Amino acid sequence: MNTPRFVILGAQGAGKGTQAGRLARRLGIKHISTGDVLRAEIASGSRLGKQIGQIINRGRLVPSSMSNAMMKHRLSQPDCQPGWISDGYPRRVDQAQALARYGKPNLIIVLHLTDRAAIKRLSGRRVCPKGHVYHLRHDPPKKKRGYCDHDGLRLRQRDDDTPQAIRKRLHIYHHETEKVITWYKERVLVINVDAHPSISIVYRSLLKKMNHIAWLSSRLQKK
Repeated sequence: MNTPRFVILGAQGAGKGTQAGRLARRLGIKHISTGDVLRAEIASGSRLGKQIGQIINRGRLVPSSMSNAMMKHRLSQPDCQPGWISDGYPRRVDQAQALARYGKPNLIIVLHLTDRAAIKRLSGRRVCPKGHVYHLRHDPPKKKRGYCDHDGLRLRQRDDDTPQAIRKRLHIYHHETEKVITWYKERVLVINVDAHPSISIVYRSLLKKMNHIAWLSSRLQKK
């Protein structure tokens, strides 16, 4: 139990990517974002990447069999050997079962956020065409309102960040991903964190709970 293999779960807007990134940097492990892995697989031009690209272009969900194959390959890479934290996978119980066979996570982090808070947070998110992300209230552009600080491009709201789209995504989360949390509670150590406070407070709360885990506490203190 000296190699961190973590899964971070939570509703849309809970801050999974932010907290996963902070924790990965502190522990010197790889932050694996499913979205990034999907884009990299498509960009590689591999057979799997071409199949995934066709499915996404048709507006369909990527089947678990493909997601599992993609993640199995990614987690087998040398940069993941010191440890990893998965953000965005697994989302369904069959994916969690597959990950248990080839990844064997030893800690599950669950960020808890109400639907009302999730909608409020995501409705204020804005992105630039090159991927930089802002929030109208919590992290607005510093140079010019409505434009990216890095490249000066106009910010936009993603189609899936409208309140109606967010409600649909939350419905999927409650009916699919929450079953994953229940499944993990019977098999793997799970810690729960309130995701409503600020980013820094949530992070401190997460570290405090992780420090109660003996093998992990010693590793956190070394960083």
